Amino acid sequence: MAEEEKNQQENQENQENQEEKSQEELAKEWEEALKQQQESSSGEGESEEDIMSAWEEALKQQQGESSSEAESEEEVSEEIPEELKEEQERFELLKDIPLEITVEIGSASLPLEEILRLHPNSIVELDRYVNEPVDIKINGRLVAKGKLYTVKENFGIKITQIITPEERLKLLEE
Repeated sequence: MAEEEKNQQENQENQENQEEKSQEELAKEWEEALKQQQESSSGEGESEEDIMSAWEEALKQQQGESSSEAESEEEVSEEIPEELKEEQERFELLKDIPLEITVEIGSASLPLEEILRLHPNSIVELDRYVNEPVDIKINGRLVAKGKLYTVKENFGIKITQIITPEERLKLLEE
């Protein structure tokens, strides 16, 4: 037993010595690499000051380009005809008007007799399937179709289709 413990201690000491040597070798390699890097950077003739001045020039050029872009944008805005500017101003006035959005999940027609028999827990069957898109109306006009979702504890709608004026006319004809 004592011999085994001695052998283990000797093995550990050998490993530690090897690790120390490998760390020393690693340090020497790093030192050499740093020297080479310093020699190559000094050989290129670019000092930190040269690099900084190059960066400053690039920054000035970039700032000059951005100011010329801003000037060209101003020129483009001056090219907009007066009629369009007036329309944009009128549209800006309308943007904050509140509109009522209604989501219609379905409908049903019931005779008065059945309506009078409705009570809590009554179920009214609608004319749509669960998978069918719901109608999204703004101020009573159909403008889109969507899919009903629940978001946390509230309902939400994912708009799947915007109804064009032509499609609205077709729906009115039906």
